[in-house]
Amino acid sequence: MLTGQYRRIYYYHLKKCGGSTLNQWLDTLTFDGRHDNPQWMGSWLFGEPEVETRAEEAAREKASARAVFQRTDIVHSHAPLRPYVPARTFSFTMLREPVARLVSQTLDWRRLQPHDTIDNPAHVRACVEDCRRLPLRDFLLRHAFDDGRMFLNNYLTRALAAGRIGRLAIDVVDAARLLDIALQSLELDYDFIGLTEQHDLCRNVVCSMVGLPAARTVPVVNDSLPAEKSAHDVQEAADVLQALTGADQVLYERACTLFARRHQAAGLAYDDAAFEAKHATALLSELRGRYDRCSTRFSVRDPLIGAGFHGRDGAGTADCAVWTGPDCRATLYFPTPPDMPVSVLVWIRGYAAPWQREQLRVWINGKPVAHRFEQEPGYADLLVTDAYAEGEFTRLDLAVNETVGSGTAGTDLYDPRKRGIAFDGYGWR
Repeated sequence: MLTGQYRRIYYYHLKKCGGSTLNQWLDTLTFDGRHDNPQWMGSWLFGEPEVETRAEEAAREKASARAVFQRTDIVHSHAPLRPYVPARTFSFTMLREPVARLVSQTLDWRRLQPHDTIDNPAHVRACVEDCRRLPLRDFLLRHAFDDGRMFLNNYLTRALAAGRIGRLAIDVVDAARLLDIALQSLELDYDFIGLTEQHDLCRNVVCSMVGLPAARTVPVVNDSLPAEKSAHDVQEAADVLQALTGADQVLYERACTLFARRHQAAGLAYDDAAFEAKHATALLSELRGRYDRCSTRFSVRDPLIGAGFHGRDGAGTADCAVWTGPDCRATLYFPTPPDMPVSVLVWIRGYAAPWQREQLRVWINGKPVAHRFEQEPGYADLLVTDAYAEGEFTRLDLAVNETVGSGTAGTDLYDPRKRGIAFDGYGWR
């Protein structure tokens, strides 16, 4: 749900560049059940390189690539779908320092178990298995110049080139031959190229360009930081790592230059005040509530306009809810009738810790206000705050003193996420 110049978002998820973290955030910007499903495109990188030489299969794949944009407003995919993006789609991707990305890829594979790759082709399973048992240098020498070339040999260059030439980017042995194509893609094919090392700032750039509230810290997902015990392994493979990232280093340095020149200042300057002044009225006019016993109720299964949340729990089910966190303060925007008194409501499903209930503080349009709890069947609390709706939308801020994990590590009830309150609806009466 966007307004203005862009109506959709396409995020080209390059592997081990912070994409899983972005995907969870992006999914909250569209309706539950209408977010991207990776099965719609299959696993492009694991497919057969020769598919594009078979006309019937190539046509079927292109049809699938176009169809994915008819099923959802938000597409995030490992597949290079840029040639199929409809008009008025905001297209972006993220690059990461190449050696760090390559090491992170191997660490990610090392934690996989055989059942994690059972549906992948045999050459992929063999590659992952060797990654788990071989020293890094030996593994790279065995696979980075053969079946693992796409993932391990100048992956960033091949991935951007693939957006223009398809699977031919896998077949080219010397990635330097693809560098000019990748650089053209970097310059021309995307509205924004971000940097993993500037993750939060890059999210704020995206928000400023598509008209969303300013970004805040989001939970990091699928992080593969180098462990201390792998430091010697990485040092021993230094020469091979440099050889496998030469083209990527040129591409990454150019991306850093473009980011500093085109986007950094805008990302640093954008805040909630800018959102409220420039975008909020138009964006929130698209949000629709439901009548619920004299209340106008908005669901977390609809697009969430705000910040300070984890992704949806129970997505696609009747139990869908959202936790605040990892920051202590969360913000929600929603439309309200102007110039009239209202009671702002939040249907609270629970608290990460019981004492957070007494800590809860509320602001309406930036002003601290008193609140009370009412009983509501099926809920821990119905939070109620009396306010005056001045304009065409209301900003609601909720905060606790601390967000916490819960349960005991190793048990089914363990949840390490820093959380505050869980809710599934909000609105006014």
